[in-house]
Amino acid sequence: MDVDEDPPGASLVSENQPSDANSVSSNEEPSNDARAPSAASLDNKNDDDAGLALTWTEDGWHTVLSRRRKKNLKKSQKKPETGLEKKNEKSAGHPLADAARDSQVKRDFRRRKRRGPTPLPKEDIKVILRPHKGLTVKNLFGSELSMAVIEACRNSFGGESFLLRVHPGSNIIILSTPHEQVAGRLREIDQLKIRGPIYPFNAYVADPEDVLRGIVHGLPPGTTQADLMANLRIRTQGVKIERARMLGSSKSAIITFTGDVLPRCVYFMGAEAICYPYKPTVQVCKICRSTGHRTDLCPTPNTNVCSKCGTCDPTQEHECALNCAICGEEHATGDKSCKKKLKNVAP
Repeated sequence: MDVDEDPPGASLVSENQPSDANSVSSNEEPSNDARAPSAASLDNKNDDDAGLALTWTEDGWHTVLSRRRKKNLKKSQKKPETGLEKKNEKSAGHPLADAARDSQVKRDFRRRKRRGPTPLPKEDIKVILRPHKGLTVKNLFGSELSMAVIEACRNSFGGESFLLRVHPGSNIIILSTPHEQVAGRLREIDQLKIRGPIYPFNAYVADPEDVLRGIVHGLPPGTTQADLMANLRIRTQGVKIERARMLGSSKSAIITFTGDVLPRCVYFMGAEAICYPYKPTVQVCKICRSTGHRTDLCPTPNTNVCSKCGTCDPTQEHECALNCAICGEEHATGDKSCKKKLKNVAP
């Protein structure tokens, strides 16, 4: 699973200059209000889906719940295949085509040098835990983190209720669970006790995989999420605005849609604005010049590295030549001319 991580200060990209994910991972740092759980959505399973979709938070909690319930309803309405239909479908293939396909699969398997981790369940709710400065989660045992998570949730569930995975590049913890009540408690976590000390964390729910994200430029800086949701409109049929937020102090906003197509334009307070695809960019820390995490969440905040050239323990008189931490070319890190600033996202 790609966890969309898009912080408030993510890179901005125009039509010729795409910006930051659908990922796994979002790097956004939700507010306390955004993490406040809704008792009605956790305890009352008979919530009205229409009313739930109208509500919104900074993370993808309500979006995830709404999409999951719609999918479950569609699954329950599907007619199971009979044995005869399955037999006919299986025998429909051409023997030569099947043999060629099997041969290609075998060649691809031999060509594979190293197997990656097993994908997390697609239908699970993904909760992201992001530590504050000074903690490197890849240096901890997974069992330590699991026990800390269970303790932080007051032992209301056990390890059989969720899966935990550490994403070392982004310095985050991914928690995957099929249970809405468990996910509701996980997103309330604000600290973990690990090996004695207590470390602060930010928790948020990642967007589901089947949403669309666009970026709109030219909006008033500092516009609140409430104002965005109240004044944004679209005319594309079958598409709905789920969430919207400004990118830091910029004039651009990220909008999350549900539907089959990204709208070509949106209307803010009646004014038309072009909606561009929102693409993830590589994050680079200005403290340690490592990729994958933001500067304010650097696990090694005491590192002394020149942010421009990458020289370790630099003196004031050192020769400083621009060097990109992403591609290694002679330009500023993340410059418009950088050919590797965009993340490689699987289709």
